[in-house]
Formats: sequence, structure tokens, C-alpha cells
Amino acid sequence: MNDLVFLCLLFFIFVRILGLGVSIDFYYDTKDTKFIYFTLGWFFWIIAAFFPILAIINENNYLFEPFVVLNALFAALGGIFCMWGLFKYFLSIQPRLMISIIIVSIVMPIFLYITISFKISIQFSSLVLNLTLVSTYVIIPLKRKNFKKDIGKSIRWFYATIFSFFILIPVSITISLSGESYGLYNSDNLLLLILNYVPTISSSILLIILLVHLEYTISSREKSELKDKFSHNLGNIMQVINSSSDLISLSANLNNQETSNLELIHKKCKEASKLIKEIRKL
Repeated sequence: MNDLVFLCLLFFIFVRILGLGVSIDFYYDTKDTKFIYFTLGWFFWIIAAFFPILAIINENNYLFEPFVVLNALFAALGGIFCMWGLFKYFLSIQPRLMISIIIVSIVMPIFLYITISFKISIQFSSLVLNLTLVSTYVIIPLKRKNFKKDIGKSIRWFYATIFSFFILIPVSITISLSGESYGLYNSDNLLLLILNYVPTISSSILLIILLVHLEYTISSREKSELKDKFSHNLGNIMQVINSSSDLISLSANLNNQETSNLELIHKKCKEASKLIKEIRKL
């Protein structure tokens, strides 16, 4: 294995562990199921990066092909789960459909490897991964009516992530046409190595940034909406209380204690009104 490839795989693992940590942290904060999907996605991507390293460490040529097949298989699974998590931000998707895709993504590569060849198996897993990435980034903007409004300022990171993922498609075609093997694990072509690994690593980093930025954007918007709703409803309640006290004060049969209580209500309503204005400024 080329030293550059080995370093890239180690960096892959580091970046994906970071993504795993971010997903787990968000899950503990929100208890949202989409972060379970992200967690599984990053976990499978970490496992995927270990297989080619294990193939070299063991120094057994007969293990290289099955390890590369497992590398492609787990990479596809990682993509499916991460994109499932991203889907959950904007659209609902049938769990049965995703489970069916996952089962096919596991069974078919193994079946193709056993019955035909490891190259066909790898091509199938790569196709699944590419279709998953492309469909996710195309379907979400098309199907979500208020997509730009919902995603907010995170849209720049969304498009940056799309660009980094889509670069991989012509790169994969170029690698295939050049006669190089999947992953370039035994290649010494520096240009192809850079074209293959730089966009892949960049896409992983951008996906983490997108996840963090998107979560905080949505969280900030929800807090703002909750603040507006709270201050609006509280203002209406205080208005009713103040108006009711005004009507009561028009009565001529109030004693000193009742008059004093009404003045206290007016005073507290004014204080509450000032507090509501401060809340709206936040």
C-alpha cells in the first residue's frame, strides 16, 4: 500500500470518529432518532476504512479481495444511514423502503462476490453509494417546498457538500477508465490519488460542518419561534387582565382594599409589559 493511501485512510478514520462523536453528542442532547442514523452511518464508514488497512497488515493476498468487498459494502451502508439521517431533517421516508435497501446492499455484494467476481461486487456497492448520495441531494430540494427557508444559512454548506460528493462521480469514472483498481490501494499514481482522496475527505468534513450548522440553525429558529409565540400569547393574556381590571375600576362600589388591589394589578401589568418587550429583543 502506498504511504499516502495509508495516511489518507488514517485521516478518514479520524474525521469519521469526529463525525461519530458529533452525532452521539447531538443524540444525547435531543434524543432525535435521526442522530441514531448518523451515528450508524459514521460507525460503518469507520469500519469501512479499517478493512484495506487490515488487508495490508495481515499480508495475506487471499484476504485482500474479501476485505476490499467489505470496505465497499460498509462504505455503502455508511452512506445510506447518513443520508437517511439527512432526509429526516426535511422529509419523511418509509422505514420499510430503507430496510429493503439496506438488506439488498448487504446481500447482493456478498452474493455477487461468491458467484461472479469481487470487481462486480465492488461496482454494485459503489453504485448503491453514488445513487444514495445523488438521490438525497436531488430529492430534498425538489420535494421540500420551503427548502431554502427551512435550511436557512446552512444552504451554503449543503451546496458545498453536494459539490464535494458530485466531484467523486467523474473521478470514479476516470479511475475506472485508467485501469486502476477500486480505492487505489496499490496505486502509485499521485494525481489519481489526490483526485480520489481529497474530495472524499473534504466531503466527510463538509458533512460534519453541515450537520452542526444545520442543527444549530434549526435549533435557533425554533427558539426564536417559541420566543415570539410565548411573548405574543403572554402579551394577550396581560392585555385581557389589564382591560378587565379597567372595567372593574369603573364600579363605584369599590372599597379601599379593592382599589388598592386594582392599582397593584395595573402596576404589575406594566412591569410584565416591559418584560415582554425585553424578551422580544432577545
